[in-house]
Amino acid sequence: MIDIQSPEDARSAIADWKERADKMAADAVAASEAVQAVTAVGWDANGVCAVKLDSSGAVTGVQFKPEFQRMQPHHAERQFMQAYASAGRVLIDNARAAVEERLEPGSPTARALVDSLKMRFPEPEAEES
Repeated sequence: MIDIQSPEDARSAIADWKERADKMAADAVAASEAVQAVTAVGWDANGVCAVKLDSSGAVTGVQFKPEFQRMQPHHAERQFMQAYASAGRVLIDNARAAVEERLEPGSPTARALVDSLKMRFPEPEAEES
């Protein structure tokens, strides 16, 4: 609790509050900009397909090793989807690291920035045995 006994105490308390609020806003903007600059590359389990994503999760590049050409279409599709999912996980990790450099990890703003990506790349469901 702040002990305000004069108008000067009130002005000082408001100035301190404004300074903290301005810093929190600047940190949130910096974290958001850092997330917007994040990219990621993910590979499939066999290492024949790589997918590069931008910060929104859009595919910006695909790389295939020569072995990819010899695959049946359904196997090639699976390899691509594995690489895409892997890139999504890397993107989330990269975004989390960028946010945590600028904000407290447990802050609502930090969680919101990372959670926006988690919604695009949900955790894979566990397979039933």
